[in-house]
Amino acid sequence: MTFGNNPADSKEWRLQQAAAEREVERAARLAGHKSLLRRVLERLRPHRQEPGGDPQSNYGTSDDPGH
Repeated sequence: MTFGNNPADSKEWRLQQAAAEREVERAARLAGHKSLLRRVLERLRPHRQEPGGDPQSNYGTSDDPGH
């Protein structure tokens, strides 16, 4: 393998770098780490409420005798 201005050397090096970065990301996922984007998306996603969790919060029901 020669080092210099050979375009094939540069392309091979980039492919090896990309493969190494993918392997690091894969190892991090397997270890339970989440990317910044994944954590932000989870925080922005609305949390689902349990059905029937709060009897005072029956919005829009017509069986309320006071209304």
